[in-house]
Amino acid sequence: MIGELRDPLRQSGDALRTTLEGATDARRIDASSLLRDGFRAYRLARRAMRDHGVEGVHLLDARLAPAGAMLRRRHGVPVSVSLTNGDLSSLGPAAMLARRAIARLDQVFYSGDDAHSPRLPIVIMPPVAQALPDPSPAALARVSRLLDGLLPGRLVIAMPWPADIEKLRWYRDAVLPLLVGNPVTLLLGAPSARQSRINVGARGMRDAFRVDTVRLDIDVLSAAARCGDAFALLDDGNRGVRASDLAMAMASSGLPLVTGGSVNSSVLAHEDNALTVEPGDAFGLVTTLNKLLSLPAVQRHYLGAGFAEYTLDRWSPAAAVESYAERFAVLVGRPPIPVDLRAVA
Repeated sequence: MIGELRDPLRQSGDALRTTLEGATDARRIDASSLLRDGFRAYRLARRAMRDHGVEGVHLLDARLAPAGAMLRRRHGVPVSVSLTNGDLSSLGPAAMLARRAIARLDQVFYSGDDAHSPRLPIVIMPPVAQALPDPSPAALARVSRLLDGLLPGRLVIAMPWPADIEKLRWYRDAVLPLLVGNPVTLLLGAPSARQSRINVGARGMRDAFRVDTVRLDIDVLSAAARCGDAFALLDDGNRGVRASDLAMAMASSGLPLVTGGSVNSSVLAHEDNALTVEPGDAFGLVTTLNKLLSLPAVQRHYLGAGFAEYTLDRWSPAAAVESYAERFAVLVGRPPIPVDLRAVA
């Protein structure tokens, strides 16, 4: 395996990678840039094939696809690649070079909301849950500054900026005025301060909303989880982030998660790892949020911890590793025999 797993939320893939290395008898070559590390990775992979009998190459980082294509062409080794939405939508000459090279590989392991990828065999990878890391001091300080001046006891609802702006206006007009206790809504991953003012109003920016315009990633979510009282999710996307990844990160955060608007994520189960409301049901979302925010803080804490425990157990790396291991075996010519076809000793 070459490189590091990339994630649109910039979440570390250490848990999945470590499990994968243990389950597939794999070696890994560090590489983060085609220009800086591509030739070194190529030489090390060639040496591993010669000296250690390595039979296949997997690219954890799609940007290294040109090096993988060269290995495949010159040495006949099967090469696969992990691919995300962001790898397909990136612009620039390096991304275009990588996409052309991907088309010459053998297998794609795709983490995305659709199967739009080069014409290769595709395995749609299940989402993997990981506990949120500690936020960086910079992210925690920035979110804390946004909440400066709030009266003690005023509750905070952290919410990713929705892909459909109509959902934000619906929340602003039909939901927020009916919430008891005058909670403040922390909008995460907003495109700009100007867009925020247009959609929530200058008065809203001072009173009912706080807006963070830094790109939404796992560090931002982790900082919001430290400072907020609940997460809310209004739709299934935020600027290229897979819906299931975003929902799962919030469900794993330790804060209780409420969904409404138009959320249909397959990783969320009502009362197991989220409180889900039917799409467009403003009254249901108001009622659910009011009941949640009226709970004692310790009860909200245990509810969020229960959501996180369920998510981390249900979406462990095991299912994803099984998909990888099965396809690796097929690529090197040793497909696993189905249980019902195995000879009985």
